[in-house]
Amino acid sequence: MPELPEVENTRRYLMEVGLPGKTFTLVNIGWANSVKHPALEDFVLGLPGRIVETVNRQGKYLLLPLNTGETLALHLGMTGGIRVQPKSQPAPSMTRHSLELNDGTELRFIDPRKFGHLWLVDDVQKAVPAMGPEPLDAAFSPDVLASALAGRSAPIKALLLEQSIIAGLGNLYADEALYLAQIHPERIGSSLTPDEVTRLRDCIVHALTVALAQYDQSRREAWPDPPFGLATWTVPRKAGEPCLRCAKPMELIRIRARSTYFCPHCQTV
Repeated sequence: MPELPEVENTRRYLMEVGLPGKTFTLVNIGWANSVKHPALEDFVLGLPGRIVETVNRQGKYLLLPLNTGETLALHLGMTGGIRVQPKSQPAPSMTRHSLELNDGTELRFIDPRKFGHLWLVDDVQKAVPAMGPEPLDAAFSPDVLASALAGRSAPIKALLLEQSIIAGLGNLYADEALYLAQIHPERIGSSLTPDEVTRLRDCIVHALTVALAQYDQSRREAWPDPPFGLATWTVPRKAGEPCLRCAKPMELIRIRARSTYFCPHCQTV
């Protein structure tokens, strides 16, 4: 599932491809259930004529403010991706929606599993739920993370996936941050010491920063069709593989139905 680095990579791609300033002229929706608000007909008829002002991101949501004060919100779902390409160019396989633009290109929403969503709203809160701080913002401090974990009895891995605690973090980068911080994923959130909270916060920021640097490089090297996803993490994601630190075998457990890889030697309870 696209997590913060993948969605931020898409945001940067849309800025670099020059989407701001372009006008939507025609909307083709190939899977009606993808449109969450307004009704399908209102969405299809309401978007043409709107001009994209910029491309923002909040957590795992892409937000395109429009000249009317409305916002086109997009969620990539499990396997979604976006391309802006000439209409004359054959569309990539599994393109579900195409939003035509006034310069002869179109925004193509590629969504193999049909889990992506679109909203056209006058208030972003109608599309995006309440979220915690962005982990790459300066406001995401160890004190902020400690406050979010205070009194919480759930496993730290589960808490890191709560968007109300940290916006945009998902399964892969939660595992990566805990692996780098040497914290067991089943540790109770409130049991982390101040030093562990600081280490975890720093490792979250490091994991995301490293990932975005790799995405920036991939866009430069593979333009105009850079990959949607990269394996930017270091945590071995196969049970039995050797830990990069101690060479002992990695283990796989499930925490709230989410696959979780960790080293029981380096990440002790």
